[in-house]
Amino acid sequence: MENTPLKGIRIVDFGWILSVPHCCSWLGTFGAEVIRIESNKSIDMVRMMGPADGIAGLNRGAAFNGLNYSKKSVTLNIATERGRELALDLIRESDIVTQNFATGVMEKLGLGYEELRKVKPDIIMVTGSTLGTTGPERLSTGWGPNVCAYAGLPSISGYRDGPPADLGGTWPDYAIGTMLVFAVLAALHHRNQTGEGQQIELAMGEAVAGMIPEAILDYTMNGHERPRMGNRDLHMAPHDVYPCTGEDQWAAIEVADDAGWRALCAVIGREDLAFDPRYATTAARIANEDEIAPIISAWTRERSPYEVMHLLQAAGIAAGPVMNVLDQMADPQFMARGFSVEIDHAEVGRRSVAGIPAKFSAMPELAYTPAPCLGEHNEDVFCGLLGMSHEEMLRLQEEQVIY
Repeated sequence: MENTPLKGIRIVDFGWILSVPHCCSWLGTFGAEVIRIESNKSIDMVRMMGPADGIAGLNRGAAFNGLNYSKKSVTLNIATERGRELALDLIRESDIVTQNFATGVMEKLGLGYEELRKVKPDIIMVTGSTLGTTGPERLSTGWGPNVCAYAGLPSISGYRDGPPADLGGTWPDYAIGTMLVFAVLAALHHRNQTGEGQQIELAMGEAVAGMIPEAILDYTMNGHERPRMGNRDLHMAPHDVYPCTGEDQWAAIEVADDAGWRALCAVIGREDLAFDPRYATTAARIANEDEIAPIISAWTRERSPYEVMHLLQAAGIAAGPVMNVLDQMADPQFMARGFSVEIDHAEVGRRSVAGIPAKFSAMPELAYTPAPCLGEHNEDVFCGLLGMSHEEMLRLQEEQVIY
């Protein structure tokens, strides 16, 4: 698309699993040509997660296809000398290299930053790591959930009087992927101004720690450990999720001040509690929130989460349904924002995926293309971009170099 700002930018993407692939999908939708380096020697496990229609296949993984749209795929065995040479040939024709292997892997393969600068002096290299590529914990590996533990998040996110608890899912991977997008754009701006490339490295543990600054500062400056509070809040009450009609259906309700409490009491038909001294002030409500919870729950249990939301929002009270993935993809607000995007994939057909959660006035249409099949663009890249003959490509396939 002509109006995409990264048109003409080429990325060689060694990323796998989640965080760096998520970053490169953003960049691909902005118009960059993202060439994902894969290999039959080591298949990305995400390719096999959540097979569409329950039919297994390397190109049918819902997780992979939802994370890797707007990219190309080549198969290249970079553990071979010729494979490494071809990788360097690609990098010579590119602007950015991304990777999230364990610390030291790229250097062992002869593809570390210093080696890349020899073939492309202004290259931008992007590394996503667990706890950083320097320091005593540089060899740590992990997924988003255990990175949360490294950063200390579960110590404050469990239920009151319960053990530490993680938040669930792999959201730190998505967070670091998004942060890397902004880092890449800044690096491109810097290169445009100075002609200089650079090495970018973002540790997921540091990113997660940066999301809980209050707890960290409270401990380091005051020696105070934040208590686990579940869904409650230090400064607002009531502030929790409440059961609704149906199986495992919940609504989140947040009352910010005393006026909000009086409005809530009116909506649930408990005006008698509006000025009750046990609940009339925020401090009183925080002290007596255990008593408030069953009062609100008695009202929410008779209503759906959306009914709760509409009634309370109409009264100026923050409220919303607790949604699963299917709820989110069908939610009118998400649909109005264009968050759900339909993409026609070669093997699984037309499917909805979670798109980029942003709108851009200068880019009314983003460059969405289907996630690639494994090695789908071998001829396009090796014969087209690098000028290799078709016969040589076939020979290298037989030798399991292009493999």
